[in-house]
Amino acid sequence: MKLSQARTQKLLSVRRLAEAAGVAPATVYHLEHGRTTPSFRAIRDISAALEMDPLDIDEFAAVIEGTGAGKAAA
Repeated sequence: MKLSQARTQKLLSVRRLAEAAGVAPATVYHLEHGRTTPSFRAIRDISAALEMDPLDIDEFAAVIEGTGAGKAAA
């Protein structure tokens, strides 16, 4: 599942997810649009805020599994 799908499934705006995860809204936006590769801290914090396993989020699974950025794996 894409990060944007996970976020909208939880009925969260970019801003609310960012607040819950303790990251900047721009971080969430850039991740959703494939403009940046997430750090492991961002993966952990955003996954926790979504109450999801990071491997269930495509952009995060690609980094964890070492296949590259979410953008490259999409």
